[in-house]
Amino acid sequence: MMALCWWICRVAWLLAIFFAMPAPAEQGVLVVHVQDKHDRPLAGVVLATKGDGSTGPATDVAGKTRIRLAPATRVGSRLALQIVKAPKDYVFISPWDAAANVPPFENEAENYVPVVLVERGDLTMLQISKVVLALAAQINQANAPGAVREKTTERQQKEALAEVARSFGLAPEEVDKAIRAWGQQTEDPYEKGLAALYEKHYPEASNLLARSLAQRKAAADKAVREAGDAAPFLGKALYEEGRYRESVEAYGQALAYRPEDPMVMNNLGVSLYEAGDYSAAEPLYRGALAINQKVLGPEHPRVATNLNNLAELLRAKGDYARAESLHRRALAMREKAPGSGHPDVAQSLNGLAQLLEAKADYAGAEPLYRRALAIHEEALGPAHPSVATDLNNLAALLQTQGNYAGAEPLHRRALAIREKALGSEHPDVAQSLNNLAVFLEAKGDYARAEALCRRALAIREKALGPEHPDVAASLNNLAELLRAKGDRAGAEPLYRRALAIDEKALGPAHPSVATDLNNLALLLAAKGDNAGAESLCRRALAIREKAPGSGHPDVAQSLNNLAGLLEAKGDYAGAEPLYRRALAIWEKARGPDHPNVATGLNNLAESLRAKGDYGAAEPLYRRALAINEKAFGPEHRNVATNLNNLALLLQAKGDYAGAEPLFRRALAICVKKLGADHPTTRTVRKNLEDPEQALRKEGARQKDNR
Repeated sequence: MMALCWWICRVAWLLAIFFAMPAPAEQGVLVVHVQDKHDRPLAGVVLATKGDGSTGPATDVAGKTRIRLAPATRVGSRLALQIVKAPKDYVFISPWDAAANVPPFENEAENYVPVVLVERGDLTMLQISKVVLALAAQINQANAPGAVREKTTERQQKEALAEVARSFGLAPEEVDKAIRAWGQQTEDPYEKGLAALYEKHYPEASNLLARSLAQRKAAADKAVREAGDAAPFLGKALYEEGRYRESVEAYGQALAYRPEDPMVMNNLGVSLYEAGDYSAAEPLYRGALAINQKVLGPEHPRVATNLNNLAELLRAKGDYARAESLHRRALAMREKAPGSGHPDVAQSLNGLAQLLEAKADYAGAEPLYRRALAIHEEALGPAHPSVATDLNNLAALLQTQGNYAGAEPLHRRALAIREKALGSEHPDVAQSLNNLAVFLEAKGDYARAEALCRRALAIREKALGPEHPDVAASLNNLAELLRAKGDRAGAEPLYRRALAIDEKALGPAHPSVATDLNNLALLLAAKGDNAGAESLCRRALAIREKAPGSGHPDVAQSLNNLAGLLEAKGDYAGAEPLYRRALAIWEKARGPDHPNVATGLNNLAESLRAKGDYGAAEPLYRRALAINEKAFGPEHRNVATNLNNLALLLQAKGDYAGAEPLFRRALAICVKKLGADHPTTRTVRKNLEDPEQALRKEGARQKDNR
């Protein structure tokens, strides 16, 4: 549910200027050439580097200056420049962000940093193509989405336009008009791509910037820096389309050009996260965090973004303790600046709430989800994709808590928003389809759930590739549905493929791998392969007790399933304490009326019945039945299971008259929900036949006695 925040990488507009006579090389000196918008040298400009505070002399009549750098500065290091003194009120055009890579110290005729400045408020600058190009690039950077799966809003676009225009001393309307006119007039694919990106024409921007990148990569050495300009913008355009693997390629090329740019590192990390490559994303997140803390300070908003992204990654890897610390630190920074009603705060609230939910702290998570939803609806409007993310997260939490009536309208509203805003083939639409399918399966509506599962799987395989963890999630959910319908042969290869994907992408000790193992174990047990199932159950339990921890509901699930396998072997002494521990975890974590508690009660009662302890088993059966009837309604398959098991207990006690109506009601539910030939339906039908025969025999005996 994601929002990593991410940034668009900064771009330096470097103009290649050649002189006939090379100057002598001097190690550790940054050579800078300063020009105006008409390519004329600017004299009297004093520049310095941020961080180490190195300051050069004023530029000479040729616009040149030489800044001695700190001894540890290496070739390729990213430096931020600032104007210390100048004859006029200048702003940077190239590089617009006042940052550049240190070129080699040899051959100063070519290895220098070109800088272009323009006087703030000079309206004639809008007639110069390279100035408009810089304006478009800066706005495209500034209006970048705040997190994974969050797209640029009209509000962000307007705020970015206003801020950039203000920094240049211009009116927003003038800048907007100039960029649109420039995009129509220029024939250069890079420039037209930037204009298309500014106007949010992402497919057109992707095509143009891809063509521009190909042209620049094929050019001579002097075009390498220009390719570095195109690559990150191509990465952004591809990311906006949900083409994450291609976005990784583009940002990877950008990082090759700018190996120490924290924005490129962060954005490549975000794309790798979406592509499912967590191990490659983590060092990039940590590198971006370290650079920004050093250069910008520990309280800067970009540091909060880095902390939030790293926390999301650690949560996805199951490292909840370190993730929570980072989430809370990022939230505190963002509530201080930009303020409690800003969408960035909503992103941090969502991330922290997801972490608390993963730890089963549902009471702590719900108010955070609701506050994030309120912030996004107020700031972005009720139909924005970020609102859909909030709705999805809140619906999933309510569903986990057994509040199905509250969850369904949220799931459906989230799906409608995403289909309209992103298109029917976007990965976020697949997420909503998947979640709605899981919800429908929980209600017993298998036909509609299967159709949604298959559509979600097809979207994810096409958009993300066949080995993405989201594809594994869809495979798991479809397999679960098929198993519930009795199609074990169809389910098993899906379970095994999901397990292979997650082990490869996430590692063998990831919580998602434990889920895969658990699900496959249930299928093997249903097929009678108890030895194979027990091995998988024990491995899943070991993973879960380590992460997320021994008090988590997922641990209860593994304990419950392992107990069932031991019981099937006749090891009742080994099974009962596992059932009781699982029940205690569920009651503590999810409350006494949750369907998981009903599962624990039912299974413990089954174990007691098998031991002949009918008096202890009956109240557990009846409590489980009451919980499921309240949570799901009177015609759910879980209710049928409770009715069948309670009837078996009454039958074992000799209460055939009490057992028969329960069996009949259970059979009616199974026929309606599962079909007449489902294995569960056949089992209940056979159980019903036994008390009918017993009743007929009892009636015959009574007649004989009379």
